[in-house]
Amino acid sequence: MSLLSMFVLASMIVVWNKIGKQEQEQLNESFSVLCDESVLIPVKQCAEQFEREMNIKVSVHSKFVFDQNKSEEKASANANRYDLDISSEKTNGSRRALNQVPCAFRSIIFATRKNFSRNITSVEEVFQNKLAYSISHHSAKDGSLLQESIGETGIWQRIFSGRKRVYPSSNAAGLELSSANNLDGAFMWDSSAREFDLKIHHLNELKLASETICANTGDSSEKNLSALQFARFLAAPSKGQFHFAQSGFIGVKGDVWSDKPSLYLYCAESIKPLVVNQFEHFEKDYHVMVESHFLNQEKITLSLNLITQSKARKSLPDVVIGLSESNSAQIPDHYQAYFGNSVIKKKQFSFYLLKSTRFPESSMKLVDFLCKRENKLSKAD
Repeated sequence: MSLLSMFVLASMIVVWNKIGKQEQEQLNESFSVLCDESVLIPVKQCAEQFEREMNIKVSVHSKFVFDQNKSEEKASANANRYDLDISSEKTNGSRRALNQVPCAFRSIIFATRKNFSRNITSVEEVFQNKLAYSISHHSAKDGSLLQESIGETGIWQRIFSGRKRVYPSSNAAGLELSSANNLDGAFMWDSSAREFDLKIHHLNELKLASETICANTGDSSEKNLSALQFARFLAAPSKGQFHFAQSGFIGVKGDVWSDKPSLYLYCAESIKPLVVNQFEHFEKDYHVMVESHFLNQEKITLSLNLITQSKARKSLPDVVIGLSESNSAQIPDHYQAYFGNSVIKKKQFSFYLLKSTRFPESSMKLVDFLCKRENKLSKAD
């Protein structure tokens, strides 16, 4: 019996070692991420979930610590060592580059404790109510954006010289506001206000004081596919968006999570020679499959209307592409028209995006890619 027990134990040790080696081999694939300190918590939570589901190691580094130890020039040079850069940029309404994936939004607002009875809608009301408030230091992102956004109104000097206190960050101000009576309110990030359960006031002067958190993949990164998959994971409704919401950020309309997303297209038969090669370039550059079906232009709207009247609405194409002379009035309401520089090979195109598509970000990326790539080719010629 003792010999049998020793044999079983030895066999189990061999199996455990083999499993351990297999798991280690699976985690040998890895990539590194550099991110703003403000989103470090949700990004790390996403990384842990991504590792469990994809068996790919994610190494997350804080940009705050990195920039403290390096000069700005060295920081910019060494940033190329990372496969994914997650940082914030001012929201301007324009579409972003192919290698950028929006993950979340944040805005500067005025916050008070929950028991504050009035609703503040303008900076002037802060002065009228003689509120003691705080701002963040100008070296902080929220402090500089507040000054930039409100400086043009001519009242920045009043804010700067008013009944204010200066804190190093929104989190520091939020902690003080929620736990003491030294402050009545604070100009701060809405994400920090939600984290400390504060009352949020949207001021008219701060409508443009917003930023988008974007994940940027390196164009020449050898690990571009894994990094891009993680960027999509961050923006996916049932994945990364849950963690960003827990940290108080406003979410984005990202693609449903898929490690291999696929777009289903209807295209006019007459434009096939103009776009087939473009689809191949898009698949290679953005790692999204394009399943294109070419029909006679007059049959496209007929097919779409038949599908919408049936029980097979899930089979509607994500994107419809045709020439502009088509009768767009017959396109079902399930689609929204894309109005942009939709010119390919000197021909005007019509683009329609399915409102209920599972891949809204990739659909828009494809349309932007077709137009922007054509612009580059035209300039090269």
